[in-house]
Amino acid sequence: MTDILLISEDTIKTYSNLNENVYGKSLAPAIVVTQDIDLQRFLGSCLYKKILELVETDEIVKPLNSYYKYLLDNYITDYLIYQTIANLIPEISVKVSNLGTIISNDEHTSNLSNAERNLVISHYQNIADSYCRYMQIYLKENSSKFPELNCSGSKPILDSSAETSLFLGGIRSKKL
Repeated sequence: MTDILLISEDTIKTYSNLNENVYGKSLAPAIVVTQDIDLQRFLGSCLYKKILELVETDEIVKPLNSYYKYLLDNYITDYLIYQTIANLIPEISVKVSNLGTIISNDEHTSNLSNAERNLVISHYQNIADSYCRYMQIYLKENSSKFPELNCSGSKPILDSSAETSLFLGGIRSKKL
């Protein structure tokens, strides 16, 4: 797990309808898991690690790294907002405690049914998938600017969506 967050809790709360009272104790781990698993799967390990390194060292703001900064600001951030929420909903819906797995219930609120909860997750997942496709297209169109796409680590997924296996064309599809 990484300690470097590519998006802040405040950014997620500002640009989504996530309630302000969602605890960082729940949100921060969801961001890390979304980055480490979902985002890394689409970027590939080399490009993912490069972006983490550039953010950690503040090198991402240098003109030499403008393509990485553009990728982060215009694609990764949007993807992380919605994918994190999709990943967060099951986590905050239930709590694991000494008493077992519980659902909290307040007298002024009611919990969604499983079908309703899955519909909300699906909504956020569809938005995240759309942003992911935009990110894939950007990376394909600018692949020469990202040498990490050709490294020996795990390869990025540039030709399909995880949900639909939608073929987006291009030479990378021959390698998958």
